[in-house]
Amino acid sequence: MGTERLPMRRIREVLRLKYEMGRSQREIAAACGMGTGTVSGYLGRAKQAGLSWPLPGDLDDAAIETRLFPTLEPGHERIPADLAWIHEELKRPGVTLHLLWEE
Repeated sequence: MGTERLPMRRIREVLRLKYEMGRSQREIAAACGMGTGTVSGYLGRAKQAGLSWPLPGDLDDAAIETRLFPTLEPGHERIPADLAWIHEELKRPGVTLHLLWEE
């Protein structure tokens, strides 16, 4: 289960504070009321998507979100783990999470 995405207004504010104001990730996190890991994640996604500040005027919120959070290609979806099976397997002697991961 993933975490909820921030509203696009807050993502724009993170980008503005970083690229226009030159603030550090800690300062951005404090100003926006979020963790430094969250700020780092959004800045990393923006860099990977080739976005900086000012954002291109022809990009609306939906287009920016599509660039920041591209859909996974077929065959690359994340498959949720069967936690009940893992729990049962870990009860067996000699079974470790690493062994289960390799399977």
